[in-house]
Amino acid sequence: MELSAEAGLPEGFADLERFLERWRLRDAQERMEAMVAADIEELRDLCATMLPRIEAVVNHLNAFPLDDMPPREQALFELALTFAEVTHPVDLGWATPEVSDLYPLDGMNLVGPARAW
Repeated sequence: MELSAEAGLPEGFADLERFLERWRLRDAQERMEAMVAADIEELRDLCATMLPRIEAVVNHLNAFPLDDMPPREQALFELALTFAEVTHPVDLGWATPEVSDLYPLDGMNLVGPARAW
């Protein structure tokens, strides 16, 4: 299923819509690949914008069932998952999000529940 930014985000989260096209990703494998392909400045921008909003995001999403969210909430949820999964290079002060020197990316295959969320 192709994802798009067409649905937008719920009311009150318009400031995050600029991240949808690049960072609204369906599964953990896509998020890992996008993180590694990103410039560290892109990740810093995403993290700096999302971090102060994440409590409001979580509070909003908690009102909806995980397996039956409206499209705008689903987009916000997937954006929040991306934030959670790609923030560590920024948090740890890495110069780059590249991990292939630690473990080859083509050897990583995230499966199971992590892939679905």
